[in-house]
Amino acid sequence: MGYKTMRTATTRTTFSTSYYCRQSKQNKAGLAPLELCIIINGERVNLNLPVKFYPKDFNKKRKPVEIDNIVDQYRTKVNEAIGDIMANGQPVTAANLKSYLQTGGTKTFTLSMLINRFMGELRTTPKTYRKYELAMDYILNKIGDVEVSTITVGQCNKLYADLKADFLPSTSAGYMTKTKTLFAYAMDNGLMKINPANGIKITKGTPTISYLSNDDISKIKALRLEDYDRLNKVRDLLLFQASTGMAYCDLVHFDNSMVVKKGDVYTYTDNRQKTGIEFTTVILPMGVEVINKYDGQLPLISNQKYNQYLKEIQKLAGIDTVITTHLLRKTYAHYMLNNGVRIETVARLLGHSNTNITQRIYCRKTSDTVAAEVAAVLNQPEPIS
Repeated sequence: MGYKTMRTATTRTTFSTSYYCRQSKQNKAGLAPLELCIIINGERVNLNLPVKFYPKDFNKKRKPVEIDNIVDQYRTKVNEAIGDIMANGQPVTAANLKSYLQTGGTKTFTLSMLINRFMGELRTTPKTYRKYELAMDYILNKIGDVEVSTITVGQCNKLYADLKADFLPSTSAGYMTKTKTLFAYAMDNGLMKINPANGIKITKGTPTISYLSNDDISKIKALRLEDYDRLNKVRDLLLFQASTGMAYCDLVHFDNSMVVKKGDVYTYTDNRQKTGIEFTTVILPMGVEVINKYDGQLPLISNQKYNQYLKEIQKLAGIDTVITTHLLRKTYAHYMLNNGVRIETVARLLGHSNTNITQRIYCRKTSDTVAAEVAAVLNQPEPIS
């Protein structure tokens, strides 16, 4: 049994503290730490306090005076801590109260702290966690590690403008939706009073299928980058990705031992990091050259830096199309479809569960391909009747 107090700050907030001295936690001398249990709105945390008692004395119906005095002192400390937390504009949560008692003061709740707490709760659902991971890194980089309560509508509008400049409409819309979800989580946990991203209208737009042409690839290959080691390596990554159609998160897990030669082609089979769906890509000769150049160890960098350096290569090569990791995946899909590979096979190469997303977002037959196919049919001799 332990001391227990209960109060209700508002009709919506419940708060209780309990004190225990558990026999199961006795040391060799028979002493056990005084344990404080805090429950606020159903959130429970436990904290071992820096005092020890004999459990048999603590659990007596009539406790020694010194035990009563110490427990009363901690009751007072808890009440003072709650007052300080509220005075500093912090939410009174079990975690915040525990942190205060451990450190002796309140902490500013920053964006990185919010993201870490939010992502920590997503770890039980790995697929969702992976979808949010890149978005959270981008948001933190753009807004900065500021106190969450100071984030403004203007900062969120700028974030969305940056997203639309850096990514395709569908990706920028997805990242902004995740931003709203993050801030809604902060509001639910009393860390923000308003959602500064709530008024932003998110638009996905019509998917535009863009890709690098053979001429674009030739310009990139012709760049003299010997004096720019980082860009030289990024170019090799670019050529490899355009030769495999692999998403960057799958590229990070590339294992050269899984490359298999089948006849005249090299294949690579794995499960997609994003969806878990199996894909089998055929590595084009340009990609095989990159593998051999680096002995199977690709010169990987962060996704953010990679996209940043890709734009430098785009400018140096004089290419109008904005180069992103996603564009390189589309370039591979476009090449395959317009060189006679069936759409069902292209979907398998990319790791899509069906052809709908392949055809809607990644690749379509060009007018030249359509014209050539029809011409081939029209030039066929008439069947013998």
